[in-house]
This record gives sequence, C-alpha cells and structure tokens, in this order.
Amino acid sequence: LEWFAYDIVYRILVGLGVGYLIGRLITWLFFTLPKRFDASHVQRGLVSLSATLFVYGVTELIHGYGFIAVFITAITIRNYEMNHDYHKVLHSFIDQIEHIMLAVLLILLGGAVVDGLLESLTWFYALCGLIFVIIVRPLAAWISLLPVKMSGKHKLIVSFFGIKGIGSFFYLAFALNEVSFAHASEIWSITAFVVLLSIFIHGLTSTFAMKKID
Repeated sequence: LEWFAYDIVYRILVGLGVGYLIGRLITWLFFTLPKRFDASHVQRGLVSLSATLFVYGVTELIHGYGFIAVFITAITIRNYEMNHDYHKVLHSFIDQIEHIMLAVLLILLGGAVVDGLLESLTWFYALCGLIFVIIVRPLAAWISLLPVKMSGKHKLIVSFFGIKGIGSFFYLAFALNEVSFAHASEIWSITAFVVLLSIFIHGLTSTFAMKKID
C-alpha cells in the first residue's frame, strides 16, 4: 500500500502537475509576454533545452517522476497556439541538440562495445535480439496502428521502422539503478545488440523505404 501510494499515485501526480504548471508558465513567459512588450528577441531555441533540464530537476527535487513531467511540459507548450512560429524555432534547436547528443552517445556505445559490452552475448541471446527487431517490435507496432486510418503499406513501414535506440539504455540504466536484477550483464549485452542491429538494419533500409513511399 505504501509503494502504491508513493511510487504510483504521488510520484505520477507530481510529474503530471509540475509538468503542466511549468509548461503553462513557459508559454506565458515566452509566448504571451513577448507579444505584450514587443520582446520577440527572447524567443530563442535554447528555451527548449533549459525547460527540459529545469522541469526535470524541480520534479525530482520534490520526488516526482521527472521524465513524465518533461513529457507533459512539452505537450503543454506544443498545444499553445499550434501555428505559432516560435514552435519552429524550438523544434529546430532541439532537433540539432538531439543529433549532436546522438552522435556522442553512439561514439560512447562504440567504445563500450570495444570494451566488452557484448561479452555476455550468446548465440541464443543474439537470436532473441534478431526476433525482437524483425518480428516482435514491428508486430506490436502494427497491432497498435490497427485503429488508425492509414494504408496497409504505410502501417507496415511505420511498424518496421520503430527504431530501438538510445532510449533503451536510459530505461535499462534507470531500472538497474532502482532494483538489483540477476544477469544484469546479459541484459546489457542483449540491449546493446538490439540497438546495434536496429542501427544497421533500419539504417541500410530506410532510404529505400522512403523512396518507395514517395
């Protein structure tokens, strides 16, 4: 009961509440005020990164889920005047930051692989990883798209290119930091293998698939 009240109810509600309130505050500071005082020069892309770090830190300080709070803040900001030009500025900046961070993380991943990240990978785990990428993930995505009005071809392509990326490492690191799991090294190895498979398989086929869509 204590776990449910604290980890489920309290922490999720705090994440939702703080995310929404800070999202509203940011929209007021950077959407409403500049129009009133002709201060459009404050509408910089850096706000997107600052908001991410700020809302995550504040939420974690009061023991809420910072990840949920960041997500809710982003939704709140995005839904304010959907056609506002400032959204393009925010999106463009965070897109560049994402590409830079992705490049750094991939370099670190390469170093970790060389340093023995895949040492616990067996042929059975490799087969499991291949099944995850080729069958399980696309099938799960395809099922989730059944209610969506989209052509069968587009559903197949969207489902197949559900890339397993750096987020997998974040969730795994978070889980292992909270609870001790048996066979942690094996879990790291198979996760890294799945990500590497996704990089190669989706990377080699994405250009061809996009041309087919066009």
